[in-house]
Amino acid sequence: MSTSYSISYTEYQFPPTPAFPRGRSARRPIISLTIVNGQNRLSCYGLVDSGADHCVLPRSFMQPLELDPLISPIEMTSGVGSTNVPTHFSKVVIDLQGVIQIPIYAGFTTGMDQLGFGLLGQAGFFEALKVTFNFAEKMCSIKIP
Repeated sequence: MSTSYSISYTEYQFPPTPAFPRGRSARRPIISLTIVNGQNRLSCYGLVDSGADHCVLPRSFMQPLELDPLISPIEMTSGVGSTNVPTHFSKVVIDLQGVIQIPIYAGFTTGMDQLGFGLLGQAGFFEALKVTFNFAEKMCSIKIP
């Protein structure tokens, strides 16, 4: 028997810029989750991001999870506006509100520290779940097998 639940999009307001003199808003599917490494748990938020190849989290999450960046394999990654960003990879578990635990191989990068939340990407997250986006209704549905 599968379980499913819906995530309402969260609306973010951005200040005026030369390109958008009146400011702008963006709606994003953000979910509350817990990252687990053994007995270490860290509650945070994740953006459900079909454009992310992997699950990527702030590098600052490594310390409370007791992950050692000195022994974690590194890959130089890129994202919007940045290239060759060192990303440390480690096995952790995503606990989705106590409903399902998904083991993932996640990247941890300082490029995400400023945001303070993670990206839930294709490898690990989307391959384990059925995710449907409905922008018109501002909802994201997650079906757990």
